[in-house]
Amino acid sequence: MSDVFLSYSSKDRDLARRVVNLLLDHGWSVWWDRGIPVGAEWAPELEAALARTRAVLVLWTPDSRASEWVHHEAAIGAEKGALLSVLLDGAMVPADFSAHQACDLSRWDGDPKFAEAEALLLGLAALVPPSRLREVRPGLDLAFFSKRKPLGLPAVTGPAVVLRYVHFTVVMHPGRRLAHYVAYNVAGQAMAPVPSEIRQDWTADPLVPRSTQITVALTTRSDYHRGHLVSPQTVSWGEPVIAETAARHAMFLPNISPQHADVNLGSWLQLEQWERGLALEHKKIIGFSGPVFAADDAVFRGEMELEDGVKAMDSFHLPQHFWKLVLAPGGRGGLQLAAYLVANTSRDKPGAAPQRIGLQDLEARTGLRFPEPYHQARPLAGL
Repeated sequence: MSDVFLSYSSKDRDLARRVVNLLLDHGWSVWWDRGIPVGAEWAPELEAALARTRAVLVLWTPDSRASEWVHHEAAIGAEKGALLSVLLDGAMVPADFSAHQACDLSRWDGDPKFAEAEALLLGLAALVPPSRLREVRPGLDLAFFSKRKPLGLPAVTGPAVVLRYVHFTVVMHPGRRLAHYVAYNVAGQAMAPVPSEIRQDWTADPLVPRSTQITVALTTRSDYHRGHLVSPQTVSWGEPVIAETAARHAMFLPNISPQHADVNLGSWLQLEQWERGLALEHKKIIGFSGPVFAADDAVFRGEMELEDGVKAMDSFHLPQHFWKLVLAPGGRGGLQLAAYLVANTSRDKPGAAPQRIGLQDLEARTGLRFPEPYHQARPLAGL
């Protein structure tokens, strides 16, 4: 069974391939007629694939609009209640299918950050969650140090959503629209530089509802920087395509948190450089970073204009502190650990030197509960 059956005219095969690659990169399995075995009767194969698929995605072009088979396949998708249309080459959706969701990719150049491409991914995810997501977004490797003794993730207080990316996992607080924490693997000997265009380009995760992600346009109105909980440079390691993908994932909004400029460019940057140095020294580290949520966190508000001119008051909280914890192998299967706290408010002198804290103190401040092996770890050399 495939996630998506792609319906298109054979004359549009090059356009179809670009769409297929987009979907594969984001974790969907795709059936298109290149999968028909040589010598097989194509009509029965098509009908069987349509019967097994979870959604039908139709590429409407002038050529596909003239195809009876494409209309037939679209009708089956409509009957399933799982039809999504893509407009290409200036084509319009045929009247019979105009009530179904459509995305216009006529001006799409292959960039997954193109607004209509993001809309396609969001719309498709609402119909059919990608079945291969763990393959393309494996998240934190808990067995990074030892296959025999995998670690566990800290428990949180309050609602949470787990989001997996390449080399790291985000545990989101959906109400705050900020992460409880980010957990990440770093292979120091395999780190790779991050292209400059990636480092400047925050974007929403197209597979996560916008309602659970901070509004990036609102953050630009505050005096706070859009800080990374884990730096793209830190997770950019491995084969070139994997390193670049991890860096791009680190520019998704679930990894953002509002930081005072002196923190983002001072104490937090100091900690990021320290942990990368540890990764080179120990070859492998596991890191955790997050904000400290407090009931009296200040709120930044601003009016935002939505679709069709609708205006709404949006907001986000300003954490008063951030924390970072690093684990390194300690020999004989043991661990070494160091944790730091950074102030993020003027009254606490933002940008001051990071404060080293114990694990129990960190748990008391954040409400997190770390597994026992973390508590048994020996102290790790600090800044």
